Amino acid sequence: MSKTRLLGSCEVTINSTLKRLSRLEGHDKKALESEFREWINAIESNNKSYDVLYLNKIS
Repeated sequence: MSKTRLLGSCEVTINSTLKRLSRLEGHDKKALESEFREWINAIESNNKSYDVLYLNKIS
């Protein structure tokens, strides 16, 4: 997978997650926030360190 495709996939995932979070409430919202907490923290941080985003290739 090329770096461009990987970044595009991460961008789509993050944007979709943020959109879903804005619509959810209660336990569903907490569960999704918990699942993506590291990503959300990276987005909200001042240093914009996205080192927490990684992908393992499944053979």
